[in-house]
Order: sequence, then structure tokens, then C-alpha cells
Amino acid sequence: MANEDEDLIIDLNQEDDDATTADQAKGAAAGDQQAAAQAKPPPVPGPSGRQAPPPAVGLKDLEAQVAAERAARSRAVEDARRLQQERDNAILFAQEAERRGMSVYELNNENQIKALTDQMDSLEAQHAAAMNEGDFTNAAAINRKMQRLGGDLALAERDKIVLAQQRENMKVQHQRRVQPAQPRQPAEAEPSDPLERAIQGRTEPTKAFLRRHPELIRGDGSLKRTAIDAHESALDAGHTVDTPGYFGYIESIIGPARGEAMNGQPSPTHPRQRAPTMAAPVERGAAPGGSADANTFVMTPKMRRLAEEQGVAPREWALNYIRLLREGRISPIT
Repeated sequence: MANEDEDLIIDLNQEDDDATTADQAKGAAAGDQQAAAQAKPPPVPGPSGRQAPPPAVGLKDLEAQVAAERAARSRAVEDARRLQQERDNAILFAQEAERRGMSVYELNNENQIKALTDQMDSLEAQHAAAMNEGDFTNAAAINRKMQRLGGDLALAERDKIVLAQQRENMKVQHQRRVQPAQPRQPAEAEPSDPLERAIQGRTEPTKAFLRRHPELIRGDGSLKRTAIDAHESALDAGHTVDTPGYFGYIESIIGPARGEAMNGQPSPTHPRQRAPTMAAPVERGAAPGGSADANTFVMTPKMRRLAEEQGVAPREWALNYIRLLREGRISPIT
């Protein structure tokens, strides 16, 4: 403070500082009050205006909850018992079907047919009783029921046939699946020799004959017309295929094999089944077909007919006949 006769120096910024200090003091006081309010516990609520329910009401609610819980448990136990019974019945049903050798559907269909048949018998008895009593209205109603029941029975009978057919088809398919596969036979190698390819599939005697007479086979593997005609002629003469007489008759027409014609002996690869035999000298007055001397041969009418049927000249036919007769491959023609 200055005296009255002294000058007073006023700081213009002092007022602002004082205001700031006052504000800070107020803020601190408000903070202290807020902290004190937070530290103070909340007030205890007083009793409400509603009255508490009596004990009897709470007891009834508890009993209702217990009853509801017991009912839920009873339903769960009943459902479990029913499901277990249905499962046991299904197992017994399946075992019965297996014992009788049919499917479950077939057994169910059979039971359905039995039930429909029993109903039909009962309706027939009721219809007869109604007709005897003269109750034609009831008899007509029963007749309509019997017609509908008859249609259901016909459908059940049809399903029985279909199910039986399905069972048989499944049995056949199962057998095919379990049947072991047959091992494949190795394919035979194609022979490289054209002659062997041509005689494939023929009998062994025919193969041996064609190996001795390859000139009877064309280049494409087919038989020449000469062989076919000789075969037909042998059959007409009564010879059996693949017999020595059959092949000897054919050779009497087509001539001997190439190797035999050159050497006068059978081929070593294909020996004769019978050894050649020498014919005894024929005396004068011998049987037909014999020769009076070494330069003549007597042909009987039967021999001439055979030569004509074979289309061979008599002299050629006689020479082949004499050769085959000496070799023992044919019997004398009488």
C-alpha cells in the first residue's frame, strides 16, 4: 500500500492473474466436492409401496413347476420306451423276413395281403347276413366296401409278384458279381505259312491230306474246284469223310501226291497207315477188274460208270485203280 501523498503504481495485468487464481481455487474446491461425493456410499433404498406376496402363492408356483418337470420327464420316458419297442419290433420283423428267405418289403406285403383277405372274409359274412335279413341298404354299403377292398387286394397281389421278381434279379446279379472271372485263353499265334493258315479249323486227317496236296489250295486259301468236285464224288460213292477210303477215292481222281509221283513212295512226313502190299499175279479168267496179262485190264460196267461219273478217261482211271489196289488203299471192286 502507498501513502496518501505518494504516487500509486497500478499493474494492469494483476486483475487477470487474480481472476485466474480465483478460478483455479474454485475448480479445486469443485474437485474436492466431487471426490467426496464419489467416496460417499449410495443411500439405502427404502421399502416399496407394494406388499410381498403371501407364502401360499409361492408354494403353488413351485408345485406347478415341479409338476411340469415331472410331466416332461414322463413324456421323455414314454417316448424312449415307444422308440425302443418300435426298434425291437423292426429287428424281429427283419429276422422273420430273413428266416423266410424274403425281403422286409415282401413280408410287409404278405401281412398286408393277409389283413385284406381277413377283412374281405368278414365283409362277405356281413353282406350275406344283411341279404338274409333283407337290409339291402346295408348290403349295398358293404358291397361298395368290398369293391374298394378288392382293388386294394389286387394291387397288393401285383406288388407281391413285382417284389419276388426283384428279389430273383438281385440274387442273379449277386451271383454274377461273386462268380470268379474266367481266365482268358491265350490267343493262338497266326501261322506264317500260307498253307497252314488255309487249313486252320479243319480236322487233322484233312490237314494231313492237304499238306500232301497243296496244289488243291488257291493263293487266297480257298479250295480249288477240282478238290470240291472230288469231295462230292466221294460222298456220292458212299465214302465217309476223313476215312482212308475217302482220301484214296479222291486221290484216284486227282492223282497221287507230288512227292509220291516223283519217288513212288509215301511222303516221310505223312506215312501210310497200312504198309503197301504187293498184289498177287492175276491169272487168266480172273475176277472182273483183273488183267489177262501185264498189258491189259478188264473194266467192268460198274468201273466204266464210276469213271464216267468222275469225268476221268478209262485208261487213267484203270491205272489209278491198279496203283491203289497194289498199295492196299482200296478194296477190289466187284
